[in-house]
Amino acid sequence: MKKIITILAFVALSTVSAKAIDLPAMPSLGAFSLTGGLAANQGVFGASATEINQGGDGLDRSSKTEHGVFTDHYNSQFIELGVGPYISFGYEHTPDSVTTPTDKTRKTNATEMATVSVDFNDMNTTYVKLNLPYFTGMYAKFGTVKTDLDIKEVMGSGSKYANKSTNGEVVGVGYAGYLKETGFGFRIEGSYLTLDPVSTDNGIAKGTVNAAAGSVNNNRINAKHLEGLQAKVAIVYTFGRN
Repeated sequence: MKKIITILAFVALSTVSAKAIDLPAMPSLGAFSLTGGLAANQGVFGASATEINQGGDGLDRSSKTEHGVFTDHYNSQFIELGVGPYISFGYEHTPDSVTTPTDKTRKTNATEMATVSVDFNDMNTTYVKLNLPYFTGMYAKFGTVKTDLDIKEVMGSGSKYANKSTNGEVVGVGYAGYLKETGFGFRIEGSYLTLDPVSTDNGIAKGTVNAAAGSVNNNRINAKHLEGLQAKVAIVYTFGRN
């Protein structure tokens, strides 16, 4: 959030300076405008995760690190408030889940065998969009992201990993165009997303053994380097465009 505040301060100063010089003519949006949009997205995502298995004595007995990359497509919708010709404040909601492939772990141990996948649900982005002077139609975007992780597993022991939420940041660039003088338009955008590290466990206390579940110990997963590249194509309509 501090980065966003810094960017806003920079943009505000740049806008004041821009008004003091003779810039090339750009489409005027008036004092305020309201834009709504529907978007189709394609993403390439990656992460690294380490699974740590603990013994009944409370000591870690083994660990395994994996790296993975996957792709998924999803829809989103957004709304923006434009303030002058350069700055917009927006909120984007992704109703679709971004889903990882299903992986099978500990295949040789029937009790601890598991199939696991993760749904990234309710991905919400709050952002600032900056129309670039001298490059008509081009814009940059900076925002913060929040999403819920629904960890879907089937374990031989019956234990479950706890669902988590995480935050992150997104930066992007794009091009926006309009159909002549109407409010109908389109956008093409690319962005880079990073999410904070996530840790979860199977609900069994450290240093204990769940005999009822087949002498299962504490297992935990630490995921980091959660990041992705996203491509967006959107249709928009702007109210208040001059």
